[in-house]
Amino acid sequence: MKVFWLEREKLIEALKEEAERLGRENPNVKKIVLFGSLAEGRAIPGSDADLLIVLTESDSPFLERLAEWSAKMKIDFPVEVFPYTQEELHLPLVRTALESGIVLFERP
Repeated sequence: MKVFWLEREKLIEALKEEAERLGRENPNVKKIVLFGSLAEGRAIPGSDADLLIVLTESDSPFLERLAEWSAKMKIDFPVEVFPYTQEELHLPLVRTALESGIVLFERP
């Protein structure tokens, strides 16, 4: 689906609802953060949403996690997921997302 007019606030609200659903259904989810162009207000029509999904743990390699979490998304908008564990929070992409992103879900 291509988006020709981006209503940022409505889209962020829909992503927040999706993040809350993922958090409720998956106790392994610690935090979900929107980052990148949409979070920074630089998105253009055709942009996707970048979501950092912080997991408490996972035995799966990153590429398996990527496929698994991509398949769990139930939103009618292009989303790229980045499922990392708490042990991987030191990675530059993860640090940047945590520092500059919008928290959509966080488990207390």
